[in-house]
Amino acid sequence: MTTADWALIVSLCSFFVALGGFVWNVWSKFIYPRAKVRTSIAIFLIFDGDGSEARRTIGLSATNYGPTEITLQTHTAKRRQGFLWFSRNKYLALINPIDHPDTNNVTGFTAPGFPKKLAVGESARIYFSAEAPKRWIEEADLFYFGFSDTFGRYHWCSRANAKKFRASVIKDFGAKPPPKGFKPLLPAT
Repeated sequence: MTTADWALIVSLCSFFVALGGFVWNVWSKFIYPRAKVRTSIAIFLIFDGDGSEARRTIGLSATNYGPTEITLQTHTAKRRQGFLWFSRNKYLALINPIDHPDTNNVTGFTAPGFPKKLAVGESARIYFSAEAPKRWIEEADLFYFGFSDTFGRYHWCSRANAKKFRASVIKDFGAKPPPKGFKPLLPAT
């Protein structure tokens, strides 16, 4: 093969790579755009204004960053991800929210108002009791928290947010992190 043949082969390969990138960009931006949802979990303090001590609650929030609206189906949690693609999202957990930060009434596995449709720029928040995160870490070793949408996609909080939340639960609530190699009890399949 001559130098001209190699140049032709390299040119054809780069043309097909560029064509694939163009088709992918058109497909993902115009034909089938996906909504981007940012999820975060944090400890909130509620001040009543009557001089009493602040109450703590946990808030899990999701904000739709567009470009389309999305319907959030339910909230969920999971342990740390594995390195292989088939081990991700293997064990998911549903956690009970409470009605409102002022009450401690558990509402079941579905938060009030869910499924919830979020337009671009809207956000949704659900609350959990202050006793829950200690059990989440000690008994189930939950790490990521997020929402699932009607298409079956999961929108998890960022790794930095998960680490910060876990550290604050260990510090503020006195949770003991599970020992290395801990396997939480799973139902028989």
